[in-house]
Amino acid sequence: MLNFKAVSLSDYEEEAHKRLPADALTFYASGSDGEVTLKENNISARRYRLRPRVLQNVSHVDTSSTILGHPVAFPICVSPSAWHKFAHINAEKETARGAAKAGVAMTVSSVSTVANKHITASNPGGLFFMQAYVMKNRRLQRLMLTNLKEYGFKAVVLSVDCPVISHRRKQFGAEMLGRIESEEMNSYRVINYLQDDPDVKKAYKDGPKAFSNYFFNQVHDSSPVDPEFIRVIKSYSKLPVVVKGILTGKIARLAADHGADAVWVSNHGGRQLDFTPSTLDVLQEVVDAVKGTNTEVYVDSGFRTGTDAFKALALGAKTVFVGRPVLWGLAVKGSDGVCDVLRILQNELAQCMALCGCPNIASISRTHVVAENAYLGSKL
Repeated sequence: MLNFKAVSLSDYEEEAHKRLPADALTFYASGSDGEVTLKENNISARRYRLRPRVLQNVSHVDTSSTILGHPVAFPICVSPSAWHKFAHINAEKETARGAAKAGVAMTVSSVSTVANKHITASNPGGLFFMQAYVMKNRRLQRLMLTNLKEYGFKAVVLSVDCPVISHRRKQFGAEMLGRIESEEMNSYRVINYLQDDPDVKKAYKDGPKAFSNYFFNQVHDSSPVDPEFIRVIKSYSKLPVVVKGILTGKIARLAADHGADAVWVSNHGGRQLDFTPSTLDVLQEVVDAVKGTNTEVYVDSGFRTGTDAFKALALGAKTVFVGRPVLWGLAVKGSDGVCDVLRILQNELAQCMALCGCPNIASISRTHVVAENAYLGSKL
């Protein structure tokens, strides 16, 4: 297993598709409805062309950066994704180990298969953000967030694009639903959320299926978040808040004006509303909208090469996040695979930087990329 060698993320994807159980693969790889956005994410980077600056000193290329003031080896970090135990027995702890070895941040999903405190405790040198949904039960919301700082998390990533769960035609077969509702998959939620909340206790007492249904009704049948709720999340967690699921400049600015420390441009990897634009196509609008604030801009959905990431950085993103490629690495080689996937992206980014005349991340600018439809009119 550890003899597997890869030169690109596509090698990991191909191998993971062979090794993962069919239901797990379907869950990880699928999108919503007709998967138009999912497919668009995977091709959108092709519509942007690079404008290299030669005659620059690139004898040394430095990929290091920061995210919310925390140093990272390169600005490509791990997106939140659910149920890593389907890919590896050590689940999120193994993913965290790989991200820490690569020197980047990991965003832990609130639908993980290991308790929050165990993920951070097993990787004390790691950099961790915690993803959260808006919940109807505000006591439960507070319980979920109160101890995050104590556990070592550095920020809360608030997903605001899931007031209801999307229609996903492929992913929830009977076998998958049975695993999701099992005692094993629900046990971590007891540690994370049970505590002293009476409604949660009652749901858990009624059995795994009832508890699972209660949890998903909380996070996917809640009302759309009011922008003032950003400050509420800050008050609960005492941590910076990143607002994830932004696709327009106007909403990005609204989030920034209501206390968001960062906005995360995301269409949920094509898993929520179908027919939304690719994130690269709206990134520049969002960056321009928060200009003049201290709000950082992150982006995910469909990034598969270091060159893709370079294009996002050139358009103004502070950090690029990847989700599915990390799962492919996890499924094939555990933490070593996660680290390898991330290092492949780092090496590709460094090569692209050198060829574009960028010795460091700060030297990447909007002048280095142009939309394909404007290319014939551009001047090098």
